[in-house]
Amino acid sequence: MRPNILLIMTDQHTPRIAGFAGDPLVRTQHLDRLAERSVQFTGASCASPVCTPSRMCLLTGKEPHHCSAWNNHWIIFPEHLTWPAHFTAHGYRTCLVGKMHFGGRDQMQGFQVRPYGDLRHGLGHQPEPLEMFPGYAGAESAGITEIPESLLSDVVTTREALAFVLEHHDTDAELPWFVCASYTRPHPPFTAPGRYVRCYHGRVPEPAQKPADERLWEPYVGGLYGREFQRITPEQCTRAREAYYACVDFVDDCIGELLTGLEKEGLLDNTIVIYTSDHGEMLGEHGLWGKTVYHDPSMGVPLLMSGPGIREGHHEVHDPFSLVDLYPTACGLAGLPIPAGLDGVDFSGLLGSPGTSPSPRAFAFSSYYAYGVRMKGAASAAENEPYKAWRAAREMNWKYVEIEGGDPLLFDMANDPGETVDLAGRAEHAERRQSMRGALFGGFGWDDIHRKMAADRRKIGQFFSGKKPTTPNQYMLADGRVFDAEGELYAARWLYLPPEATGGIIPQQLG
Repeated sequence: MRPNILLIMTDQHTPRIAGFAGDPLVRTQHLDRLAERSVQFTGASCASPVCTPSRMCLLTGKEPHHCSAWNNHWIIFPEHLTWPAHFTAHGYRTCLVGKMHFGGRDQMQGFQVRPYGDLRHGLGHQPEPLEMFPGYAGAESAGITEIPESLLSDVVTTREALAFVLEHHDTDAELPWFVCASYTRPHPPFTAPGRYVRCYHGRVPEPAQKPADERLWEPYVGGLYGREFQRITPEQCTRAREAYYACVDFVDDCIGELLTGLEKEGLLDNTIVIYTSDHGEMLGEHGLWGKTVYHDPSMGVPLLMSGPGIREGHHEVHDPFSLVDLYPTACGLAGLPIPAGLDGVDFSGLLGSPGTSPSPRAFAFSSYYAYGVRMKGAASAAENEPYKAWRAAREMNWKYVEIEGGDPLLFDMANDPGETVDLAGRAEHAERRQSMRGALFGGFGWDDIHRKMAADRRKIGQFFSGKKPTTPNQYMLADGRVFDAEGELYAARWLYLPPEATGGIIPQQLG
Protein backbone atom coordinates (compact mmCIF):
# COMPACT_ATOMS: atom_id res chain seq x y z
CA MET A 1 0.00 0.00 0.00
CA ARG A 2 1.34 3.41 -0.92
CA PRO A 3 2.36 5.61 2.02
CA ASN A 4 0.28 8.55 3.17
CA ILE A 5 1.88 12.01 3.12
CA LEU A 6 1.52 14.51 5.95
CA LEU A 7 3.11 17.85 5.07
CA ILE A 8 3.20 20.14 8.09
CA MET A 9 4.13 23.73 7.30
CA THR A 10 4.60 26.70 9.55
CA ASP A 11 5.11 30.25 8.31
CA GLN A 12 8.31 32.23 8.82
CA HIS A 13 10.03 29.77 11.17
CA THR A 14 13.69 30.67 11.15
CA PRO A 15 15.65 27.40 11.10
CA ARG A 16 17.78 27.88 14.21
CA ILE A 17 15.03 28.55 16.76
CA ALA A 18 14.05 24.99 17.58
CA GLY A 19 15.25 22.54 20.15
CA PHE A 20 16.25 20.05 17.47
CA ALA A 21 18.33 22.80 15.83
CA GLY A 22 20.23 23.48 19.04
CA ASP A 23 18.32 26.36 20.62
CA PRO A 24 18.52 25.76 24.39
CA LEU A 25 15.58 27.98 25.34
CA VAL A 26 12.61 27.49 23.02
CA ARG A 27 10.17 24.71 23.88
CA THR A 28 9.58 22.58 20.79
CA GLN A 29 9.11 19.25 22.49
CA HIS A 30 6.76 17.85 19.84
CA LEU A 31 8.97 18.75 16.89
CA ASP A 32 11.98 17.55 18.88
CA ARG A 33 10.25 14.20 19.32
CA LEU A 34 9.56 14.09 15.60
CA ALA A 35 13.22 14.93 14.94
CA GLU A 36 14.30 11.92 16.99
CA ARG A 37 12.90 9.68 14.26
CA SER A 38 13.63 11.92 11.27
CA VAL A 39 16.28 12.84 8.77
CA GLN A 40 17.07 16.48 9.46
CA PHE A 41 18.36 18.68 6.64
CA THR A 42 20.47 21.35 8.30
CA GLY A 43 21.17 23.25 5.07
CA ALA A 44 17.65 23.40 3.63
CA SER A 45 16.50 26.63 1.99
CA CYS A 46 13.50 27.99 0.13
CA ALA A 47 13.45 29.07 -3.49
CA SER A 48 12.33 32.61 -2.61
CA PRO A 49 12.07 33.96 0.95
CA VAL A 50 8.57 35.40 0.87
CA CYS A 51 5.21 33.67 1.33
CA THR A 52 3.53 33.26 -2.07
CA PRO A 53 6.65 32.63 -4.19
CA SER A 54 8.05 30.03 -1.81
CA ARG A 55 4.75 28.15 -1.73
CA MET A 56 4.33 28.36 -5.50
CA CYS A 57 7.80 26.91 -5.98
CA LEU A 58 7.20 24.15 -3.42
CA LEU A 59 3.93 23.10 -5.07
CA THR A 60 5.26 23.21 -8.64
CA GLY A 61 8.77 21.92 -7.97
CA LYS A 62 10.13 24.86 -9.97
CA GLU A 63 12.23 27.93 -9.37
CA PRO A 64 10.52 31.35 -9.33
CA HIS A 65 11.45 32.28 -12.91
CA HIS A 66 10.02 28.98 -14.16
CA CYS A 67 6.63 29.23 -12.40
CA SER A 68 6.06 33.02 -12.37
CA ALA A 69 6.57 33.25 -8.60
CA TRP A 70 7.69 36.87 -8.79
CA ASN A 71 6.39 38.09 -5.45
CA ASN A 72 3.33 37.92 -3.22
CA HIS A 73 -0.19 37.40 -4.65
CA TRP A 74 0.99 35.92 -7.95
CA ILE A 75 -0.94 33.03 -9.48
CA ILE A 76 0.04 29.47 -10.36
CA PHE A 77 -0.83 29.33 -14.04
CA PRO A 78 -2.68 26.20 -15.22
CA GLU A 79 0.21 24.90 -17.33
CA HIS A 80 2.03 23.90 -14.13
CA LEU A 81 1.19 20.46 -12.71
CA THR A 82 1.18 20.89 -8.95
CA TRP A 83 2.27 18.36 -6.37
CA PRO A 84 -1.30 17.76 -5.04
CA ALA A 85 -2.74 17.57 -8.57
CA HIS A 86 -0.17 14.92 -9.50
CA PHE A 87 -0.92 12.86 -6.39
CA THR A 88 -4.66 13.25 -6.95
CA ALA A 89 -4.24 11.90 -10.48
CA HIS A 90 -2.47 8.84 -9.05
CA GLY A 91 -5.18 7.84 -6.62
CA TYR A 92 -4.47 9.93 -3.52
CA ARG A 93 -7.14 11.77 -1.57
CA THR A 94 -5.69 15.26 -1.13
CA CYS A 95 -6.56 17.95 1.39
CA LEU A 96 -5.19 21.38 2.32
CA VAL A 97 -5.99 22.94 5.68
CA GLY A 98 -4.84 26.44 6.60
CA LYS A 99 -2.86 29.14 4.86
CA MET A 100 -1.47 28.84 1.34
CA HIS A 101 -1.58 32.45 0.08
CA PHE A 102 -2.76 31.58 -3.43
CA GLY A 103 -3.60 34.42 -5.76
CA GLY A 104 -6.45 34.24 -8.27
CA ARG A 105 -9.69 32.31 -8.48
CA ASP A 106 -8.22 28.82 -8.20
CA GLN A 107 -7.85 28.39 -4.45
CA MET A 108 -7.43 24.61 -4.66
CA GLN A 109 -4.50 24.12 -7.07
CA GLY A 110 -4.99 20.37 -7.24
CA PHE A 111 -6.16 19.73 -3.68
CA GLN A 112 -9.55 18.01 -3.68
CA VAL A 113 -10.66 19.22 -0.24
CA ARG A 114 -9.98 22.48 1.58
CA PRO A 115 -12.20 22.77 4.66
CA TYR A 116 -10.51 25.85 6.16
CA GLY A 117 -7.99 28.49 5.16
CA ASP A 118 -7.42 31.73 3.26
CA LEU A 119 -9.95 30.85 0.55
CA ARG A 120 -10.60 34.51 -0.34
CA HIS A 121 -6.86 35.30 -0.73
CA GLY A 122 -6.87 37.16 2.60
CA LEU A 123 -3.41 35.88 3.63
CA GLY A 124 -4.61 33.75 6.57
CA HIS A 125 -2.97 35.94 9.23
CA GLN A 126 -5.35 37.25 11.88
CA PRO A 127 -4.51 40.95 12.37
CA GLU A 128 -3.87 42.23 15.87
CA PRO A 129 -4.64 44.54 17.57
CA LEU A 130 -8.12 43.81 16.24
CA GLU A 131 -8.79 47.45 15.40
CA MET A 132 -5.85 47.36 13.00
CA PHE A 133 -7.75 45.06 10.61
CA PRO A 134 -7.31 44.72 7.62
CA GLY A 135 -3.60 45.42 8.23
CA TYR A 136 -1.26 44.24 10.92
CA ALA A 137 2.12 45.13 12.39
CA GLY A 138 5.05 43.01 13.49
CA ALA A 139 7.56 43.90 16.16
CA GLU A 140 5.67 47.06 17.10
CA SER A 141 2.58 45.23 18.38
CA ALA A 142 3.98 41.89 19.58
CA GLY A 143 2.55 40.38 22.73
CA ILE A 144 -0.46 38.54 24.10
CA THR A 145 -3.22 37.73 21.65
CA GLU A 146 -6.65 39.34 21.95
CA ILE A 147 -8.30 36.54 20.00
CA PRO A 148 -10.09 33.72 21.87
CA GLU A 149 -7.80 30.70 21.70
CA SER A 150 -10.44 28.49 20.10
CA LEU A 151 -10.62 30.97 17.19
CA LEU A 152 -6.88 31.17 16.57
CA SER A 153 -6.15 29.90 13.08
CA ASP A 154 -3.47 27.46 14.26
CA VAL A 155 -5.94 25.80 16.64
CA VAL A 156 -8.52 25.49 13.87
CA THR A 157 -5.94 24.13 11.41
CA THR A 158 -5.04 21.34 13.84
CA ARG A 159 -8.67 20.43 14.49
CA GLU A 160 -9.72 20.44 10.82
CA ALA A 161 -6.66 18.51 9.61
CA LEU A 162 -7.17 15.85 12.25
CA ALA A 163 -10.89 15.67 11.49
CA PHE A 164 -10.26 15.16 7.79
CA VAL A 165 -7.83 12.28 8.29
CA LEU A 166 -10.06 10.56 10.87
CA GLU A 167 -13.13 10.89 8.64
CA HIS A 168 -11.22 9.70 5.60
CA HIS A 169 -9.89 6.68 7.46
CA ASP A 170 -13.41 5.82 8.60
CA THR A 171 -14.85 5.88 5.08
CA ASP A 172 -11.93 5.11 2.69
CA ALA A 173 -9.22 3.47 4.77
CA GLU A 174 -7.65 1.76 1.74
CA LEU A 175 -7.18 5.03 -0.18
CA PRO A 176 -3.87 6.79 0.57
CA TRP A 177 -4.04 10.43 1.57
CA PHE A 178 -1.90 13.53 1.14
CA VAL A 179 -2.71 16.23 3.69
CA CYS A 180 -1.03 19.59 4.06
CA ALA A 181 -1.58 21.23 7.46
CA SER A 182 -0.37 24.79 7.00
CA TYR A 183 -0.05 27.00 10.08
CA THR A 184 0.29 30.80 10.13
CA ARG A 185 2.63 31.21 13.11
CA PRO A 186 5.29 32.32 13.89
CA HIS A 187 4.66 34.88 11.10
CA PRO A 188 3.58 38.37 12.29
CA PRO A 189 1.62 39.56 14.06
CA PHE A 190 3.82 38.15 16.81
CA THR A 191 1.03 37.26 19.24
CA ALA A 192 0.30 34.15 21.29
CA PRO A 193 -1.73 33.18 24.37
CA GLY A 194 -0.46 34.87 27.51
CA ARG A 195 1.01 31.78 29.17
CA TYR A 196 3.40 31.36 26.24
CA VAL A 197 4.43 35.03 26.12
CA ARG A 198 5.01 35.24 29.87
CA CYS A 199 7.17 32.11 29.73
CA TYR A 200 9.84 33.95 27.73
CA HIS A 201 9.74 37.35 29.42
CA GLY A 202 13.29 38.46 30.22
CA ARG A 203 14.81 35.20 28.96
CA VAL A 204 15.38 35.61 25.21
CA PRO A 205 18.92 36.72 24.24
CA GLU A 206 19.65 39.67 22.00
CA PRO A 207 20.35 39.03 18.31
CA ALA A 208 23.75 37.42 17.82
CA GLN A 209 24.63 39.62 14.84
CA LYS A 210 24.44 43.29 15.74
CA PRO A 211 23.14 45.88 13.26
CA ALA A 212 25.77 47.07 10.83
CA ASP A 213 26.73 50.70 10.55
CA GLU A 214 24.39 52.05 7.87
CA ARG A 215 27.41 53.27 5.91
CA LEU A 216 28.44 49.62 5.55
CA TRP A 217 25.12 48.30 4.27
CA GLU A 218 25.36 46.90 0.78
CA PRO A 219 22.93 48.67 -1.58
CA TYR A 220 20.20 45.99 -1.68
CA VAL A 221 19.76 45.92 2.09
CA GLY A 222 20.27 49.65 2.48
CA GLY A 223 17.82 50.56 -0.27
CA LEU A 224 15.10 48.14 0.65
CA TYR A 225 15.30 48.27 4.43
CA GLY A 226 17.11 51.46 5.39
CA ARG A 227 14.11 53.21 6.87
CA GLU A 228 12.94 50.05 8.62
CA PHE A 229 16.08 49.81 10.75
CA GLN A 230 15.37 53.09 12.42
CA ARG A 231 11.80 52.20 13.39
CA ILE A 232 12.27 49.30 15.82
CA THR A 233 13.32 50.43 19.28
CA PRO A 234 15.44 48.21 21.55
CA GLU A 235 12.40 47.64 23.77
CA GLN A 236 10.27 46.60 20.78
CA CYS A 237 13.05 44.30 19.60
CA THR A 238 13.17 42.54 22.97
CA ARG A 239 9.40 42.20 23.20
CA ALA A 240 9.12 40.92 19.62
CA ARG A 241 11.83 38.31 20.07
CA GLU A 242 10.10 37.07 23.22
CA ALA A 243 6.76 36.90 21.41
CA TYR A 244 8.36 35.10 18.46
CA TYR A 245 9.67 32.39 20.77
CA ALA A 246 6.17 32.20 22.26
CA CYS A 247 4.68 31.74 18.79
CA VAL A 248 7.10 28.93 17.97
CA ASP A 249 6.23 27.27 21.29
CA PHE A 250 2.48 27.66 20.74
CA VAL A 251 2.45 26.32 17.18
CA ASP A 252 4.62 23.40 18.32
CA ASP A 253 1.86 22.48 20.77
CA CYS A 254 -0.71 22.71 17.96
CA ILE A 255 1.42 20.41 15.81
CA GLY A 256 1.85 18.07 18.78
CA GLU A 257 -1.91 17.79 19.15
CA LEU A 258 -2.20 16.83 15.48
CA LEU A 259 0.59 14.24 15.63
CA THR A 260 -0.66 12.77 18.90
CA GLY A 261 -4.20 12.47 17.57
CA LEU A 262 -3.04 10.64 14.44
CA GLU A 263 -0.59 8.46 16.34
CA LYS A 264 -3.28 7.42 18.81
CA GLU A 265 -5.32 5.99 15.93
CA GLY A 266 -2.33 4.30 14.30
CA LEU A 267 -2.50 6.64 11.32
CA LEU A 268 1.19 7.48 11.26
CA ASP A 269 2.30 3.86 10.83
CA ASN A 270 2.36 4.13 7.03
CA THR A 271 2.78 7.88 6.76
CA ILE A 272 5.64 10.04 5.54
CA VAL A 273 5.77 13.07 7.84
CA ILE A 274 7.45 16.23 6.55
CA TYR A 275 7.93 19.31 8.68
CA THR A 276 9.14 22.58 7.19
CA SER A 277 8.37 26.29 6.82
CA ASP A 278 7.97 28.48 3.76
CA HIS A 279 10.89 30.74 4.75
CA GLY A 280 12.58 32.18 7.81
CA GLU A 281 12.62 35.42 9.80
CA MET A 282 15.61 37.66 10.47
CA LEU A 283 14.31 38.53 13.97
CA GLY A 284 16.68 41.43 14.44
CA GLU A 285 19.82 39.63 13.22
CA HIS A 286 22.03 42.14 11.38
CA GLY A 287 19.43 44.70 12.45
CA LEU A 288 16.91 43.17 10.04
CA TRP A 289 13.30 42.05 10.51
CA GLY A 290 11.19 39.96 8.17
CA LYS A 291 12.49 38.02 5.20
CA THR A 292 13.36 38.75 1.52
CA VAL A 293 17.10 38.81 2.24
CA TYR A 294 19.80 36.28 1.39
CA HIS A 295 20.96 35.53 4.94
CA ASP A 296 20.21 32.06 6.29
CA PRO A 297 17.73 33.20 8.97
CA SER A 298 15.60 34.45 6.05
CA MET A 299 16.12 31.98 3.18
CA GLY A 300 16.89 28.95 5.37
CA VAL A 301 14.12 26.64 6.60
CA PRO A 302 13.84 23.81 9.13
CA LEU A 303 13.25 20.43 7.48
CA LEU A 304 12.47 17.03 9.03
CA MET A 305 11.38 13.92 7.12
CA SER A 306 10.39 10.52 8.51
CA GLY A 307 8.36 7.47 7.53
CA PRO A 308 8.38 4.62 4.99
CA GLY A 309 11.50 4.60 2.81
CA ILE A 310 13.36 6.90 5.20
CA ARG A 311 16.04 5.57 7.54
CA GLU A 312 14.82 5.20 11.10
CA GLY A 313 16.26 7.28 13.92
CA HIS A 314 17.74 10.75 13.88
CA HIS A 315 20.21 11.54 11.10
CA GLU A 316 21.55 14.91 9.98
CA VAL A 317 22.21 15.74 6.34
CA HIS A 318 24.27 18.85 5.69
CA ASP A 319 24.04 18.85 1.90
CA PRO A 320 22.03 21.66 0.31
CA PHE A 321 18.33 20.96 -0.14
CA SER A 322 15.71 23.21 -1.74
CA LEU A 323 12.00 23.12 -0.98
CA VAL A 324 11.46 22.52 -4.71
CA ASP A 325 12.95 19.06 -4.06
CA LEU A 326 10.04 17.97 -1.85
CA TYR A 327 7.71 17.32 -4.79
CA PRO A 328 9.96 14.88 -6.70
CA THR A 329 11.22 13.36 -3.44
CA ALA A 330 7.66 12.60 -2.34
CA CYS A 331 7.07 11.01 -5.75
CA GLY A 332 10.15 8.84 -5.28
CA LEU A 333 9.09 7.74 -1.80
CA ALA A 334 5.54 7.00 -2.94
CA GLY A 335 6.58 5.16 -6.10
CA LEU A 336 4.96 7.69 -8.42
CA PRO A 337 6.47 8.91 -11.69
CA ILE A 338 8.25 12.24 -11.46
CA PRO A 339 6.81 14.78 -13.91
CA ALA A 340 9.14 16.20 -16.53
CA GLY A 341 10.39 19.77 -16.34
CA LEU A 342 10.85 20.10 -12.58
CA ASP A 343 13.79 22.00 -11.12
CA GLY A 344 13.56 19.91 -7.96
CA VAL A 345 15.52 16.68 -7.65
CA ASP A 346 14.63 13.37 -5.98
CA PHE A 347 16.29 12.80 -2.59
CA SER A 348 14.46 9.55 -1.84
CA GLY A 349 17.59 7.46 -2.38
CA LEU A 350 19.62 9.56 0.04
CA LEU A 351 16.81 9.41 2.63
CA GLY A 352 17.06 5.63 2.66
CA SER A 353 20.76 5.72 3.50
CA PRO A 354 21.78 9.20 4.70
CA GLY A 355 25.50 9.61 5.12
CA THR A 356 26.34 6.93 2.56
CA SER A 357 24.41 7.91 -0.57
CA PRO A 358 25.74 10.84 -2.61
CA SER A 359 23.65 14.00 -2.69
CA PRO A 360 21.77 14.58 -5.95
CA ARG A 361 22.25 18.35 -5.62
CA ALA A 362 25.44 20.42 -5.52
CA PHE A 363 23.76 23.81 -5.11
CA ALA A 364 20.41 25.12 -3.88
CA PHE A 365 19.24 28.38 -5.46
CA SER A 366 17.15 31.17 -4.02
CA SER A 367 16.09 34.54 -5.41
CA TYR A 368 13.90 37.52 -4.67
CA TYR A 369 12.50 40.30 -6.89
CA ALA A 370 11.41 43.41 -5.02
CA TYR A 371 9.99 44.87 -8.25
CA GLY A 372 7.94 41.72 -8.84
CA VAL A 373 5.07 42.73 -6.57
CA ARG A 374 1.76 42.11 -8.27
CA MET A 375 -0.26 44.76 -6.45
CA LYS A 376 1.67 47.98 -6.79
CA GLY A 377 1.75 50.43 -3.92
CA ALA A 378 3.40 53.72 -3.11
CA ALA A 379 6.59 52.03 -1.90
CA SER A 380 6.85 49.49 -4.72
CA ALA A 381 10.17 49.27 -6.50
CA ALA A 382 10.36 50.12 -10.20
CA GLU A 383 11.94 47.55 -12.50
CA ASN A 384 14.64 49.96 -13.63
CA GLU A 385 15.86 50.62 -10.09
CA PRO A 386 19.20 49.01 -9.27
CA TYR A 387 19.76 46.74 -6.29
CA LYS A 388 16.16 45.50 -6.14
CA ALA A 389 16.72 41.80 -6.81
CA TRP A 390 19.20 39.09 -5.92
CA ARG A 391 19.97 35.46 -6.63
CA ALA A 392 21.98 33.13 -4.40
CA ALA A 393 23.66 29.74 -4.73
CA ARG A 394 24.10 27.73 -1.53
CA GLU A 395 26.36 24.72 -1.22
CA MET A 396 27.29 22.92 1.97
CA ASN A 397 29.94 25.36 3.18
CA TRP A 398 29.62 28.40 0.92
CA LYS A 399 27.06 30.90 -0.28
CA TYR A 400 27.41 33.16 -3.31
CA VAL A 401 25.01 36.07 -3.85
CA GLU A 402 24.58 38.21 -6.95
CA ILE A 403 22.80 41.55 -6.50
CA GLU A 404 21.24 42.83 -9.73
CA GLY A 405 23.25 45.94 -10.59
CA GLY A 406 25.51 45.53 -7.57
CA ASP A 407 28.59 43.71 -6.35
CA PRO A 408 28.61 39.97 -5.56
CA LEU A 409 28.89 38.55 -2.06
CA LEU A 410 30.61 35.36 -0.89
CA PHE A 411 30.23 33.86 2.59
CA ASP A 412 32.13 31.02 4.23
CA MET A 413 29.22 29.27 5.94
CA ALA A 414 31.41 26.77 7.80
CA ASN A 415 33.62 29.34 9.55
CA ASP A 416 31.30 32.35 9.43
CA PRO A 417 27.72 31.01 9.86
CA GLY A 418 26.56 34.50 10.83
CA GLU A 419 27.52 35.75 7.34
CA THR A 420 29.44 38.72 8.67
CA VAL A 421 32.47 38.78 6.34
CA ASP A 422 32.13 39.15 2.56
CA LEU A 423 34.97 37.30 0.83
CA ALA A 424 33.96 37.99 -2.77
CA GLY A 425 36.71 40.55 -3.36
CA ARG A 426 39.58 38.38 -2.15
CA ALA A 427 41.87 36.97 -4.82
CA GLU A 428 42.24 33.58 -3.14
CA HIS A 429 38.51 32.97 -3.68
CA ALA A 430 38.38 34.01 -7.34
CA GLU A 431 38.07 30.44 -8.66
CA ARG A 432 35.31 29.55 -6.21
CA ARG A 433 33.47 32.77 -6.99
CA GLN A 434 33.66 32.08 -10.72
CA SER A 435 32.44 28.48 -10.44
CA MET A 436 29.54 29.37 -8.16
CA ARG A 437 28.54 32.25 -10.41
CA GLY A 438 28.56 29.87 -13.36
CA ALA A 439 26.18 27.54 -11.53
CA LEU A 440 23.98 30.47 -10.50
CA PHE A 441 23.55 31.79 -14.03
CA GLY A 442 23.14 28.51 -15.87
CA GLY A 443 19.94 29.10 -17.86
CA PHE A 444 19.30 32.35 -15.99
CA GLY A 445 19.74 36.01 -16.99
CA TRP A 446 18.43 39.28 -15.63
CA ASP A 447 17.20 40.48 -19.05
CA ASP A 448 15.24 37.25 -19.47
CA ILE A 449 13.65 37.80 -16.06
CA HIS A 450 12.33 41.21 -17.02
CA ARG A 451 10.93 39.96 -20.33
CA LYS A 452 9.22 36.99 -18.68
CA MET A 453 7.78 39.13 -15.90
CA ALA A 454 6.34 41.61 -18.41
CA ALA A 455 4.69 38.79 -20.37
CA ASP A 456 3.24 37.31 -17.18
CA ARG A 457 1.79 40.67 -16.16
CA ARG A 458 -0.03 40.84 -19.50
CA LYS A 459 -1.63 37.43 -19.10
CA ILE A 460 -2.43 37.31 -15.39
CA GLY A 461 -5.70 39.25 -15.50
CA GLN A 462 -7.66 36.37 -16.99
CA PHE A 463 -7.05 34.35 -13.81
CA PHE A 464 -8.29 36.91 -11.26
CA SER A 465 -11.11 35.85 -8.98
CA GLY A 466 -13.07 39.09 -9.33
CA LYS A 467 -13.74 38.90 -5.58
CA LYS A 468 -12.42 41.05 -2.78
CA PRO A 469 -10.98 39.40 0.34
CA THR A 470 -13.07 39.58 3.48
CA THR A 471 -11.69 38.18 6.72
CA PRO A 472 -8.37 36.30 6.80
CA ASN A 473 -9.86 32.78 6.72
CA GLN A 474 -12.95 30.95 5.52
CA TYR A 475 -14.63 27.57 5.91
CA MET A 476 -15.70 25.53 2.90
CA LEU A 477 -18.64 23.17 3.20
CA ALA A 478 -18.82 19.84 1.39
CA ASP A 479 -21.14 21.34 -1.23
CA GLY A 480 -18.62 24.10 -2.03
CA ARG A 481 -20.23 26.96 -0.16
CA VAL A 482 -17.68 29.27 1.48
CA PHE A 483 -18.25 31.51 4.50
CA ASP A 484 -16.05 33.68 6.70
CA ALA A 485 -14.44 32.13 9.76
CA GLU A 486 -13.84 35.48 11.50
CA GLY A 487 -16.77 37.59 10.37
CA GLU A 488 -17.89 38.46 13.88
CA LEU A 489 -14.34 38.87 15.14
CA TYR A 490 -13.49 41.55 12.63
CA ALA A 491 -16.99 42.70 11.60
CA ALA A 492 -15.64 42.25 8.07
CA ARG A 493 -15.69 45.45 6.11
CA TRP A 494 -13.28 47.71 4.29
CA LEU A 495 -11.68 49.91 6.91
CA TYR A 496 -9.28 52.82 7.09
CA LEU A 497 -5.76 51.40 7.23
CA PRO A 498 -3.74 53.01 10.06
CA PRO A 499 -0.18 54.08 9.14
CA GLU A 500 1.38 51.90 11.84
CA ALA A 501 0.13 48.72 10.10
CA THR A 502 3.44 47.71 8.57
CA GLY A 503 3.57 43.93 8.74
CA GLY A 504 1.19 43.19 5.91
CA ILE A 505 -1.96 44.38 4.19
CA ILE A 506 -4.83 42.31 2.93
CA PRO A 507 -4.91 43.52 -0.69
CA GLN A 508 -7.60 46.11 -1.36
CA GLN A 509 -7.72 44.99 -4.99
CA LEU A 510 -9.25 42.15 -6.92
CA GLY A 511 -7.48 38.87 -6.26
